[in-house]
Amino acid sequence: MQDKEKVDFNEYAREYEKILDNDLKFFGEHVGYFAEYKVKIVKETLHRSPVKILEYGCGIGLNLRYFRKHFPQVEISGCDISQSSIDVASRQNSGSELFIIDPENLKLRKEKYDLIFVSCVFHHIAPELRAESFSYITNLLKPGGEFYIFEHNPYNPVTRRIVRDCIWDKDAILLKPKETEKLMKDAGLTIIQKKYTLFFPAKLNFVRTVEKLLGNIPVGGQYYIKGMKK
Repeated sequence: MQDKEKVDFNEYAREYEKILDNDLKFFGEHVGYFAEYKVKIVKETLHRSPVKILEYGCGIGLNLRYFRKHFPQVEISGCDISQSSIDVASRQNSGSELFIIDPENLKLRKEKYDLIFVSCVFHHIAPELRAESFSYITNLLKPGGEFYIFEHNPYNPVTRRIVRDCIWDKDAILLKPKETEKLMKDAGLTIIQKKYTLFFPAKLNFVRTVEKLLGNIPVGGQYYIKGMKK
């Protein structure tokens, strides 16, 4: 397989939200809808109330806004490989600790989190580097801590089209759920739950109330897997 050109998210930090809205216009929702949708899933399926939450790969902080909304008493942090994205996120998420993802930095960090959230990050990481990235994440998670990963569903043709046309997904290699599960297990996480999400566009919002009943059907636009550190 020919190596894909690595995306530099520093180039897109200032226009990220606008570009993403354009890419998702087929689905008929503002990008904020998708961010809050995931945070609500986390809130509804947690086993215990967290004290400290980390978003690994927070980008410009879209999800952090909704974590602060739905977890107002919790310490919210974020990290990313893009300094420009961190700069944007810091302006919109005052009070949250934000830091750069760097292997040496992550190894030395003493801070541990009750919950780590990762959304659509790993399809940008080369397959041969994914296990190492998972080890960094689990090192930041407390024993008994909960981990959520959301990824694009490679079995959904609409998702594949959106990824194909997105300018910052030119390096994307989508993960099948089985690969994600294996990565989690190999990193010492126990799989608690796996569900598919995002089945209906805005024009069919009147049937979105049944989405939770469809979670085991592998046709949703994305999927999430929840794990717990032993």
